[in-house]
Amino acid sequence: YPKPSYLFCIVAGNLESVEGKFKTMSGRDVHLEIYSEAENVSKLDYAMESLKKSMKWDEDRFGLEYDLDLYNIVAVNDFNMGAMENKGLNVFNTAYVLASPESATDGDYELVEGVIGHEYFHNWTGNRVTCRDWFQLTLKEGLTVFRDQEFSADMMNSHAVKRIEDVKSL
Repeated sequence: YPKPSYLFCIVAGNLESVEGKFKTMSGRDVHLEIYSEAENVSKLDYAMESLKKSMKWDEDRFGLEYDLDLYNIVAVNDFNMGAMENKGLNVFNTAYVLASPESATDGDYELVEGVIGHEYFHNWTGNRVTCRDWFQLTLKEGLTVFRDQEFSADMMNSHAVKRIEDVKSL
């Protein structure tokens, strides 16, 4: 299937990683890896857990199974945006990926989970089903925001509380 060029990404650098595995609903193993600078690796575990939750939730809620055998995240200190979905490789600013019990708040953990989920959900709403042109960007982002809000509400076990938080941020 033809894809727009913005879905292509190459990252090079002196990075270390944490690895994981996710078994899809059809029984296929997906290799997961999250890369970052060496000083950040100890703070990547919650991002990995959030990625696995996102993948499982997407299967359970929408029946959408990840379609590749590899999924990578790169989190770097000097990425000039919050995050970017690329097919099989998402790139993040570390502000949205790092969390450790020594320094992260409950809000930090919610943010990591929500942003990891959002970028993962773009696999279907943005990468596999993508924009014909840039005028459809709001449709791609709007549907993904809806999905990440539903995911976060389900993880919180309260759609009402999530909705209040979302409205407060407007």
